[in-house]
Amino acid sequence: MARITTTALALGAALLLTACSSGAAPDASSPAGEAPPAATSDAGTGSGTEAEAGAMALMAVVGSADDPEAYEISITDADGQPVTSVPAGDYELTFVDESTMHNFHIMGPGGVDIATDVAGSDTSTVQVTLEPGTYDYLCDPHPTSMVGTLEVTG
Repeated sequence: MARITTTALALGAALLLTACSSGAAPDASSPAGEAPPAATSDAGTGSGTEAEAGAMALMAVVGSADDPEAYEISITDADGQPVTSVPAGDYELTFVDESTMHNFHIMGPGGVDIATDVAGSDTSTVQVTLEPGTYDYLCDPHPTSMVGTLEVTG
């Protein structure tokens, strides 16, 4: 009996290692041994300065990928391209704030006044309706060196 249990455990471990080394676990909708297709998105396909009308996802970024404490602040599309102008509408604004000395604070028309905490990191997503006008964003502890604007067109 012990020999059968040991063999069964070894076989189970081998199967588990094979599944882990493939890079993705199979799911019920994929044929055995195949990983499910990667998710795709066409949100955030901005031109670098103006997001297209279909782009409803924006990123509020503090710091940089290499240095969360870097004195950098920006709004980007989902591909990481800077965005300075968007059409009015409903957006998902995702904070990319891994810094413990900066925050992201955006203010503008329609009573928009949203900020992350300075002391902690924040990678949350909020729904926001952007009305035509100018939105200012900044880092509250560094308002002269970390500042930007987002123009929302009608």
